[in-house]
Amino acid sequence: MLNEVEALKVFERPGPVNTQEVISILKELKQPLEFLVVASVTGDSAVKAAQQIKNHKIICVTCPQGMFWEVNAMNADLFDKIPELKARREEWQKRKLDRVPLSITQENKVKLKELGVEVVRGTIPLFGPTFSMRLHLRKTTSLDIVAKTLELISPGTLVCLEAVLMATDSGIIPEDELVFACAGTEMGLDTAWIVKSCASANMFHPTKGFRFVELLAKPGLALNPSININYLR
Repeated sequence: MLNEVEALKVFERPGPVNTQEVISILKELKQPLEFLVVASVTGDSAVKAAQQIKNHKIICVTCPQGMFWEVNAMNADLFDKIPELKARREEWQKRKLDRVPLSITQENKVKLKELGVEVVRGTIPLFGPTFSMRLHLRKTTSLDIVAKTLELISPGTLVCLEAVLMATDSGIIPEDELVFACAGTEMGLDTAWIVKSCASANMFHPTKGFRFVELLAKPGLALNPSININYLR
């Protein structure tokens, strides 16, 4: 084991309810790793992590422009099964919102800047083009199979991979670097890993490719979106 704290934490269920505990686990780790990559759509989780964790350089990775939650399509799947997501859907419905952008709020942009957190926003390696192919061409690809296989561990496992690839592609993280990464199931945090970074072009390289090194936290039984993710557009 690389970490010096209690072994893998398995949560009773997935979802944002686990966000604070993931941050607490990462805060207690003693390894001298420079980077902590936080996948954070709205910036909420990245702000919380940066406010509490001071011994790592925190990088917030968010979604590219052009992505929206379709509120009226959220009556099934994760937004029906996970209490925090269901509550968020009901809040948006009360506010009569039809579409909500997957982007960092203006308030969180200010907070992240004040906290010295760099933000990465770009194409999601195993999602962007393949999602369009599924949606517009009705075709799945081998990358979809990779993504859905990683989701068998947890959706956050897939997102940890993608977030670190994006941060490395942006030049903020060097290749071949051990880093902490955390992500969640649609919102919040429920998964944390130590991984070895690489550029997305080297993901499957036999020696300098991406590696999952140590799993720190995950939901015991993952809940996964359908492959078409009807509530995202």
